[in-house]
Amino acid sequence: MFETLRKKALKTTLVWSIILMIVGLGLVIFRAQATFSTIFGYAKFENLEPDKIKGQLVDMEMTLNFGYFLERYEYKTNSTYRKTTDLYCIIITGDEETFLYTDNWYYMGIKVPASYEKQMDLIIDNTNESYFSEPISLSGKIRKLSDQEYKYFREAFEDAGWTDAEIDDGTLPYYIDVINNKVAYNIMSVLVFVAGLVLIAIGIIKIVKASKGETLKELRKTIAEAGCTEASAEADYNAAQTFTKDGNIRVGKLFTYYITGATPKAIPNSKIMWTYQTTTTHRTNGIKTGTSYSLMVFVDGVKNNITLSMPNEAVTREILRKMDETMPWVVVGYTDDLKRLFNKNRAEFLDLRYNKVEHVAVEPGYNNVNNE
Repeated sequence: MFETLRKKALKTTLVWSIILMIVGLGLVIFRAQATFSTIFGYAKFENLEPDKIKGQLVDMEMTLNFGYFLERYEYKTNSTYRKTTDLYCIIITGDEETFLYTDNWYYMGIKVPASYEKQMDLIIDNTNESYFSEPISLSGKIRKLSDQEYKYFREAFEDAGWTDAEIDDGTLPYYIDVINNKVAYNIMSVLVFVAGLVLIAIGIIKIVKASKGETLKELRKTIAEAGCTEASAEADYNAAQTFTKDGNIRVGKLFTYYITGATPKAIPNSKIMWTYQTTTTHRTNGIKTGTSYSLMVFVDGVKNNITLSMPNEAVTREILRKMDETMPWVVVGYTDDLKRLFNKNRAEFLDLRYNKVEHVAVEPGYNNVNNE
């Protein structure tokens, strides 16, 4: 019994833990660069060689801006009003000295939030007048221009009379995607990275615990508190009737066994007071999409009821029938009168069956339909 349940718990745990670890790894990879840059500092854009520009997070001091080549906008709901969200401008690689005294620089793009428009206009005007502006500190991630963005980027140079060869030789298909709030971006990056590590750790811990059988602790505790030995519980489990193909729901003489997630559990049959079926109809936009069934079990000494998810109505009714036949102290079935009595006069409810019948299964024995 215990080894069988340990293996079942481990199998279920492996599935969910691997999912957790994959999600965690995805978060770690997604924010690894940002977290590294947050801790050790962003690269200085002006110091990057053109052939090293790829996907770095960078800090830059903008003093030159050669104009806009694209703007991104959105329409407000139920309105024709267009709101500009981002502006794409043309900048150069390197710094002022690189621009003035070398040929080792290229044009590329930068995308800034629309709130920077006045500052961009001023720098563009100064650049057109051959002035270096007072530097504006910006931070962002270098990204490759999409096909559509690159199309507009090239058109800006074509309009200025550049040939295709000149555009290919003098530009880079990249842009700096400016971060509007660097502090918030860094904090979020670190939090997401740490969350990924936590998910990976949780997945590993769950697998280790399941492999060691720690998911059986609650089951062993229930058996001990019921005054049964593990040997008698194991014999009861092996002789219990199963009601699902996976064998996860079993009704024995001593206990009703079930698995929640990856945790095997047991309900002492002698403590069951009331059980009945619930049926839930699921609808989407008023259209029925399915029906689910559950077994509600109320246990003496347990504050909240235990809900067992059932595969279908037939299995639910079969379990209720078995409980009604073999556990004469249990009230089986639901009525509004029973609910009112249970909630308002528990003593009278228990006198219906629980207090008047010996809590011993009346059936001489159970057959395990799976022959396990």
